[in-house]
Amino acid sequence: MIARTYIEASLKSLNRTYQASSSAKHSLFYSKLAILELCGWIEESMDDIILRCARRHLKNATNITFVESQIVNRTYGFDYHKHFRRMLIQLLGVINVERIEKKVDQTKRAQLESTLAALKTVRDAEAHTHIRGATRNINAPSVTLSQFTTLYEGLHEFDTKLRQTKF
Repeated sequence: MIARTYIEASLKSLNRTYQASSSAKHSLFYSKLAILELCGWIEESMDDIILRCARRHLKNATNITFVESQIVNRTYGFDYHKHFRRMLIQLLGVINVERIEKKVDQTKRAQLESTLAALKTVRDAEAHTHIRGATRNINAPSVTLSQFTTLYEGLHEFDTKLRQTKF
C-alpha cells in the first residue's frame, strides 16, 4: 500500500500555514515547498511500487538487489512514460505492462498522466529558480493537495492491479 497519511498531513499543514501567512513572500515559500514535497512523494511512491512488486515475485536476492540498484536507483523523475512506465517495463517486460495498463481504470490512468505532466512543468520551473520578490504566481498548497488526491488514486490503481496480476 502506498503511504498516504504523512504526505497528506504535510500538505494540509502547508495549506493552513499558507492561509495564515501575512507575508506574500512566505506564502510563495509554502506553495513552493508543497509542490516539492508532493514531487518527492511521487518519486518515492513509484519506487516503492516497483520494489514491492519485485520482492513479491523475485525469489533470488541478487535479482532484487539488481532491481533496486540498476532500475530504481538509476531513475530520477516522475514522468509517467519516461520514468514510471520505463521501470515497469524493465521489471515486467512490455507484454506484461501492456496487460497491466489494460486492467487499470483508464480514467484514473489518463488523470494520472495529465496531472504528472502538469506538475512536472510547475516543479521544473520552481526547482530551478529562487523567490526574489512577491510578484510571482505559484499554485497554492490547496491546488497541490487536490493534485495529490488524483495522483494517489492513479498510483494506487496501478499498485492494486500489480498485486492482483499473476506473472
